[in-house]
Amino acid sequence: MNEREQLILKAVIKHYLDFGESVGSRTLEKKYNIGVSSATIRNTMADLEDKGLIVKTHTSSGRIPTSEGYRLYVEELLKIRDISQEEKAKVFETYNKKINQIDAIFEETSRLLSKISQYAGVVLEPSIRQESIRKVQFVHINDTNVLAVVVMDTFLTKSLNIYLENPVSEKEIDKINNFLNEKIKNSNSIFTLSDLKEFLTDLDLFIPEELEEEHNLNEGKLFFEGSSNLFESNDIVKVVSRAKLFNSPNDLKNIFSQFIQMDKYKDGEVNVIFGEDLGIAGLEDFSFVFSVYTFGDAKGMMGVIGPKRMEYSKTVGLVEYVSEEVQHLLKKNK
Repeated sequence: MNEREQLILKAVIKHYLDFGESVGSRTLEKKYNIGVSSATIRNTMADLEDKGLIVKTHTSSGRIPTSEGYRLYVEELLKIRDISQEEKAKVFETYNKKINQIDAIFEETSRLLSKISQYAGVVLEPSIRQESIRKVQFVHINDTNVLAVVVMDTFLTKSLNIYLENPVSEKEIDKINNFLNEKIKNSNSIFTLSDLKEFLTDLDLFIPEELEEEHNLNEGKLFFEGSSNLFESNDIVKVVSRAKLFNSPNDLKNIFSQFIQMDKYKDGEVNVIFGEDLGIAGLEDFSFVFSVYTFGDAKGMMGVIGPKRMEYSKTVGLVEYVSEEVQHLLKKNK
């Protein structure tokens, strides 16, 4: 594209992002200080339409951006806007609290991203398949129910309700606590979640099937905040498909996990993916703005889900800023 085409494409997209409506050559001439006549703008818009970057709507002679137009804008023309001082203060206030647990940082991050963006904030905790366990604490709820709290070497915590096949007293649970943590402490190699499952099975007090079904401890937890911000639509079919998806944590987790597994997404870089590229019903009108991070030996991701007609310059700036702050916090907590 030449400079004029870039200028006019950006103006068309800006108008659509701001007002949600198509725009014609006269409006572009009057509002966006492009510096050429409406006839010249009209000819340039025709060229952009031929390139598949904008399209004429059915209701007027104005144009709106196509998905290809959005993609080119995000990849080549977008100027990232720094978040405001007030928003930076919110980030500082959130992370200046005494957050002792890593998963609490991730939970606060999803809330923060949603609150500032007014979309949905999402954080995927890293998977910890081979990570070493630091400590396990069994809490006696009653004689047939125990809460297990697992602290990993990176201070990620996992919790699990375990149902007992045979009644066990609080005193016996304390003995198991002491025995297991001595075993972890004196282990010559790392003690992983797989080792924990094997230990519990060998006790013959726990039901392994229940353990597997209730939680997959190896998988990273998904923190998802602000899903109600994504349901503005008059199309009942779309609303239903979105409700099914956003209320299904495993499906969402699978979507975000595939981003982590792609080598092209580097740590700290902010990426934009359009929902239609994922081929999943209900996501066609959404965009994902996210960043991948590494913690320990595993990767996670954080970002924002919002409508395709989102304020990209601000959202990209927000994810970039929050991602940097989270990386600093994680290094402190390692």
